[in-house]
Amino acid sequence: MPGPTELLIILGIALLLFGGSRLAGLGKGVGRSIREFKTEVKAVDGDKDPEVVDAEIVQPETRPETEQERRIREIEARERDLNARETAAREAARQHDLGTGI
Repeated sequence: MPGPTELLIILGIALLLFGGSRLAGLGKGVGRSIREFKTEVKAVDGDKDPEVVDAEIVQPETRPETEQERRIREIEARERDLNARETAAREAARQHDLGTGI
């Protein structure tokens, strides 16, 4: 491990190469990364011993369907029906064309 003299020399060279503002930004980024790493490690350690909580399963409340939701559901059903009819008509036309040799 480098001693204090070597660290000062390395710091001086880095200061000359990158400049003070870049080193400050780099230090800020490294500090933020270390902080995030520590919080994630604490979160993972906290997940190992989860707190056991007694809970009952409750069915979600159902609310009445609004007029707009009913209309949307009807339109979607009509679209599905029309798409199915269109597909059937195209298939029938294709079969007809194959049978007549067109």
